[in-house]
Amino acid sequence: MQRYVGNFSAVALFKPRAEGAILAISVSLALALSTQAHAQSVKAANDLDTAAARKVISAAVVEAQKGPPSSVFVVDTSGAIVAAERMDGAFPASAKIAQGKAEAAAAFWQSTSNLENAANGGRAALLSSGYVVMQGGIPLKVDGKVVGAIGVSGGNKDQDEAVAKAGVAAFSN
Repeated sequence: MQRYVGNFSAVALFKPRAEGAILAISVSLALALSTQAHAQSVKAANDLDTAAARKVISAAVVEAQKGPPSSVFVVDTSGAIVAAERMDGAFPASAKIAQGKAEAAAAFWQSTSNLENAANGGRAALLSSGYVVMQGGIPLKVDGKVVGAIGVSGGNKDQDEAVAKAGVAAFSN
C-alpha cells in the first residue's frame, strides 16, 4: 500500500484540473468561434438569400402570367422556404405541391423532371419517398453547387417547367 504525504485538500487537488479544464474550454471556444466565422463567410458566398429568391419568384410569375395562375416556392438546401407566392386564382393545393417540388429538387440535387422520368421508368420507390416527383422543380446552383431550388404548380407539367426555368434563368443572371 502506498502512502501519500502532502496537502490533500479539495482545493489543492482541484486546482490543476480546473486550470487544465479552463484551458481546454478556452481552446474549444476559440476554435468554435473561428469555425463559425469561417462558416458564415462561406455561407454568405454560397447561400440563397431572400433578395435572390424574390428575383427568382418575380421572373417565374412573369412567365406564369402566360398561363394559369401558379404557386411558386423557393427553398434552401434544407428545404426551408426562403420565399413563396401563390398567385390570385391559383388552386389551393398548388401551394403544397409547389413547395414539395422545390423540396424534392433541393434534396435530390436534380430536377423533378428527372425524378418523374425515373419513377415512370421503373423507379417506383420514388413514389413512396415522400417527395413530390412531378415536373416543375429545379435546383438553383452557384458554381455548380446546389444552394436551393424552385418549385412551381398551377399549370400542366410543361407550363410548370417553363415557369420554373424562367425563375432559374433569373437566378443565373
